[in-house]
Amino acid sequence: MRMVRLMSPGTRKRGFVVPVPHTRSGQKHVQTYIQTLRPMVEDIAATLDLDRDTLAGREPDQIGAAYLGAFLDDLGRRLMSA
Repeated sequence: MRMVRLMSPGTRKRGFVVPVPHTRSGQKHVQTYIQTLRPMVEDIAATLDLDRDTLAGREPDQIGAAYLGAFLDDLGRRLMSA
């Protein structure tokens, strides 16, 4: 059974390179990695006081910019207090 790729490896989609594993085990590893990171995103959003409901309808670049901005603001506050 052969899988058909929707995008070839290294193809750009929305500004970043989408890695596509070649083997079934590689695809399982990617799914495991994503499932591991998903709860971390919840923790990061809670730590940075981001309202994820307002970010839900935005583009991925805007969501990433919101996370980065919140992270840098938090980092700046921590460095000023230290």
